[in-house]
Amino acid sequence: MASADEINSDMLGFWNEQGGRTWVERQAHTDATLTNVTDALVVFAAPAVGERVLDIGCGCGAPSLAFARAVGPSGRVVAMDISGPMPAEASARAKAAGITWVEWRQDDPAAMELEEYDLLTSTFGNMFFGDPVGAFSNLRSAASPGARMAFVCWRSLAENPWMEVPMNAVAQHLPPRPKRSPHAPGMFAFSDPERVAEVLTKSGWAAPRMEKLDTDLDIAAGRGLDEAVIQSTQIGAVNSWLRNQSEQLVAAATASLYEALKPHVHGASVRLPGAMWLVSSKPA
Repeated sequence: MASADEINSDMLGFWNEQGGRTWVERQAHTDATLTNVTDALVVFAAPAVGERVLDIGCGCGAPSLAFARAVGPSGRVVAMDISGPMPAEASARAKAAGITWVEWRQDDPAAMELEEYDLLTSTFGNMFFGDPVGAFSNLRSAASPGARMAFVCWRSLAENPWMEVPMNAVAQHLPPRPKRSPHAPGMFAFSDPERVAEVLTKSGWAAPRMEKLDTDLDIAAGRGLDEAVIQSTQIGAVNSWLRNQSEQLVAAATASLYEALKPHVHGASVRLPGAMWLVSSKPA
């Protein structure tokens, strides 16, 4: 398994190069797909007017803006991401919306010295830490008296057909994926609730409260089957699997993906189940 420094270096390179640029290009689609998730996290976290919020791994900023609206101009949101392209896009969106109380930073909240916050949150942004205990220990240092943390992470791949169906469709055309440690940084690193509890309690947080969030995800974002296939092949696990493969192989895999997604078409939507954990904790 790669070291924490190697993992962090790989993440930094990916999110500041083509990976980050692609996510910016696909931002509107991704936001539409995850609207239900963002809404559920805001309700779960219950931000109060005037609170100071840290958004960890803010991406293109949809959750950050939702939290900003909740805390209002008397509050403050600091949105951090190791990517440069994504917070830059988020800043432009905030300006267009007239939301001036979000500070967008290209920083690593896992390692840098942090000021105090009342609420620390993340939408699929904290499963990629090379050293999760070290990262959450650093985040613990930013918790003000009475602060809490609330985030959303994916449950297992088997519980997420929105990802498993596309992966199974292309698998027949590709060499097997390398076996990963079940706790290796990545999308499903926090799928095991015992692992989440272990990381948090070792980091100075209390045993977490975890609630299941199950919702259908429209991977077409209301734009039809073609768009669902494009989204599935341009970001996420299928994209990484197809990267650097031959044109013929990619074409065959894409054709299989079309067929696999057809049964899930409902008008202009392509809906498949998604399964997540909503996680909350307080300093121990």
